[in-house]
Amino acid sequence: MKQVYIASPLRGDYDTNIRNAVEYCRLAAESGVLALAPHIIFSQWCNDTIPEQREQGLKLGLELLSHSEELWVMGKQISEGMRGEIEFAAAHGIPTFYMRNPTAPQYYPISPDGNCLLSETGCIPNSRREDYEKQWVILRHESLAAEHRTPLNQLWLCTHGPGCAPDYHFSDTIHLLHPVDRDHLAIARGEVWGVAKPGTLERLTELYPALGENLTALQPVAEPDEDMSR
Repeated sequence: MKQVYIASPLRGDYDTNIRNAVEYCRLAAESGVLALAPHIIFSQWCNDTIPEQREQGLKLGLELLSHSEELWVMGKQISEGMRGEIEFAAAHGIPTFYMRNPTAPQYYPISPDGNCLLSETGCIPNSRREDYEKQWVILRHESLAAEHRTPLNQLWLCTHGPGCAPDYHFSDTIHLLHPVDRDHLAIARGEVWGVAKPGTLERLTELYPALGENLTALQPVAEPDEDMSR
């Protein structure tokens, strides 16, 4: 069972926010993960309104996060403490998933085949700024229906579309091709995490052996340089 760190706001309406964290953990646990929220644990002896104790609670939270396999960011509001958790996870390669509707478990990053889903950590850094055409890209988990939400179904070849370029105009649509079943998909550029790292492709071929030959068959071929001597 994978350990998941549940991040949500604490400051403000403390009682409500702690109740929310309890509910998020309950729903996540029912989805099959070991869900831990710092609000529930460290608030028992760290008073968030006392600066020294708040600082201690934040440090303890990051230590807990360092031992977690994933970070789940619950809700649309990102507090100061949550920003620190997101930055820590990014710096330490901990996959981060965002749940805009945290009480809807059908959108949780759970794969029916038991494998861990892909996140931005599986992408080349800053690849969101790249042109996606003829690149292997990672689809965000929430763009897939729950029954199809597997790492294999997050990998697509971007074939074309006005949204391929980061400075697109008029439309952000990109067209994707699945490497195994050859399904086609047209989505918004923002539904993609970025360009897959070579290591991510290697990991996927280990998880799904049938993927390997398909990647080779679909591997984009670079255009030859124009012979300027002619």
